[in-house]
Amino acid sequence: MLTLSKIEGAIPTLPESYLPPTYAIEFIKCGHTKGYVNNSIVELHPNDAFFILADSVHKEATTSPDLEIYIMGFTTQFADMLNLNLPQKQLAQLLVHPQWHLTDRQMEIVLKYFELLRILIEANKSAEVLHLVRSFLYCLAEDYELLNPQQSASMSRAEQICGQFLSLVELHCREQHTVEWYAGQMFLSPKYLSNVVKQTLNMSPNVCIDQAILRQAKSLLSSTSLSIQQISDTLGFLNQSHFGSFFKRQTALSPSAFKSTTK
Repeated sequence: MLTLSKIEGAIPTLPESYLPPTYAIEFIKCGHTKGYVNNSIVELHPNDAFFILADSVHKEATTSPDLEIYIMGFTTQFADMLNLNLPQKQLAQLLVHPQWHLTDRQMEIVLKYFELLRILIEANKSAEVLHLVRSFLYCLAEDYELLNPQQSASMSRAEQICGQFLSLVELHCREQHTVEWYAGQMFLSPKYLSNVVKQTLNMSPNVCIDQAILRQAKSLLSSTSLSIQQISDTLGFLNQSHFGSFFKRQTALSPSAFKSTTK
C-alpha cells in the first residue's frame, strides 16, 4: 500500500487517513511548521524533508497559513516488495537524524516524482509504480548522503549505538524480539546497550522493539488479507495467543478488533 498526500494550510497534525503506513516522508514545499515529535522539537522550513514512523507522537504543533506539505507513506508489505538494499549505516543515520534539507533542484525533482506517481497510480500501473518508488527512494538516499556527510562524523558514540540498534530492529524485528540478540550483533553487553538507549532515547530497548513489532502488526492487519495466525507467524510469535496478548497489551484491542476498525 502506497499513499501520496498533500496538506495545505495551518493543519497541526496528520489526518487519520494518512495512517496506517508504517513509514512516511514529508517534503515541505512552502511555509513552516514547528512542534514536538517524540518529545524532540522539530522545525521544518521550505525544502526540508523529514522521515517519520507511523506511531510517532506529534504534539503542540504550530503551522503557517501558507504551509504546503507533500507526503509519501507506505506499509510494511510495500517496503518488502521494494526490496531496497540501502546501507545499514545510512539507515542508522536517518533514524537518528530524520531531517535534511534539499536544494531547489532536488525539491523540483521530488515534485516531478510525485506527479508521475499519481499518473501511474490512477492508471493502475502497479509494476511501474513499484519501480518508480524504488528509483525515487534511491535518489533520496543519495541526496541524503551527499547533503549530510558531516553527520556521521558528528554523531556521538551514543547516537551511533542507538542508530545501529534502531536500524537492526527495523530490519529484524520480525524474527528477533530480545535485547540480548541485538546486543550480540553489536558486540555489546545487554546492560550497556540498555543504558545507552535509555539515556539517549528516553526509552528502553524493549520498548523500541515492541514499537517496531506493533508498527508491522498494524500494517499487516490493516492492509493485507493475511489471517491473524499468519501474521502471528510472520512476526515471530510462539503462537496466536502470544501475539494476541502482546497486541492487546499495546493497544487495548485484540488483533481481530483492530482489523475490523480498519475495514
